[in-house]
Amino acid sequence: MKIVVFISGRGSNLKALLDDENGYKVSHVICNKREAKGLQLAQNRGVTNTYIDWSNSKQAESIASTVIEEETPGLIVLAGFMRILSTEFTAKYKNKIINIHPSLLPDYPGLNTHQRVLDDNKSMHGASVHFVDGLLDHGQVISQTHIKVQPNDTATSLANKLISKEHKLLTHTVGLIANQQLNWENNSLHYTGKPLEAPLVIK
Repeated sequence: MKIVVFISGRGSNLKALLDDENGYKVSHVICNKREAKGLQLAQNRGVTNTYIDWSNSKQAESIASTVIEEETPGLIVLAGFMRILSTEFTAKYKNKIINIHPSLLPDYPGLNTHQRVLDDNKSMHGASVHFVDGLLDHGQVISQTHIKVQPNDTATSLANKLISKEHKLLTHTVGLIANQQLNWENNSLHYTGKPLEAPLVIK
């Protein structure tokens, strides 16, 4: 299965996807920042890539749609993509776009999740992979990974503890979709033939 990956930054999740490619292949990388290290990574790995200036989001989404129509991917992966896609765009690719977010959704959508978890004295933190709809960090949660919050943790230490688990979470989830263990039936997400009633926990 071909996937198109959207990024904005260093591309650590992109690298994890490229290193894994279990039943899927990264066919194209779209990036909204010309100087992003992830864009250089794609170039170094020989992956077709496109920089899109997102200052005009409607125009940018039109260009992105052209890329997607040419690639015909089975899945679109937002891997550290720091722009909000319009409801028109997400509706066009309904149940085809997933995102990885550093919190246990529905808790803590948006930015600065690690610090917000600390501010609220939470004992658990984690990351989620979810399907994307027109709302911020919204849509059905597919899978999650968890870490314990220790008394001496900082936002930086939480981010550092979580990143490798994020990589495993994302690659494992994309692999499940690529290998048809996760699929949509009658507008309901199924895992190994049964409705997914709670997010899968990836350790």
